[in-house]
Amino acid sequence: RIRVFYSMFVGYAFYYFTRKSFTFAMPTLMRDLGLDKSELGILGSVMAITYGLSKFLNGIIGDRSNPRYFMAVGLIFTGIFNTFFGCSSTLLLFALFWGLNGWFQGFGWPGCARLLTHWYSHSERGRWWSFWNTSHNIGGALIPLVIGFCAEWYGWRSAMILTGTIC
Repeated sequence: RIRVFYSMFVGYAFYYFTRKSFTFAMPTLMRDLGLDKSELGILGSVMAITYGLSKFLNGIIGDRSNPRYFMAVGLIFTGIFNTFFGCSSTLLLFALFWGLNGWFQGFGWPGCARLLTHWYSHSERGRWWSFWNTSHNIGGALIPLVIGFCAEWYGWRSAMILTGTIC
């Protein structure tokens, strides 16, 4: 049980790495490629829409899937599309890869919820759920440090590729 728990904990923190990496790479992305705020807004909207749809639809699919594979496949693909985003240079490819990243982001929550309810009894679920729920806070706290350092010293591409590779 503890191995399943820490795998979920670390995995969901890494989901946040690829979900929030764009936010912290935006200033250097704007500087290097000359993108304006409306173009960055389009990318943010693409992510929000695909992530929202994915969370709804994949919650249904996740109920009928093996949660370990479901969560892992989603994390692998978010890493791949984050890396592809870092290798791209056009708004169309950015939107495609960021949208696909958003779609696979929706694989994280259903897998974790299913694993938590399977491995932990009703009487202990609240305690473990609250511990697990801090994973996105830890991922969210670490990502500005990782992305900020990489983006300033090595460029936004390296920051996106690094987070994708970690996942």
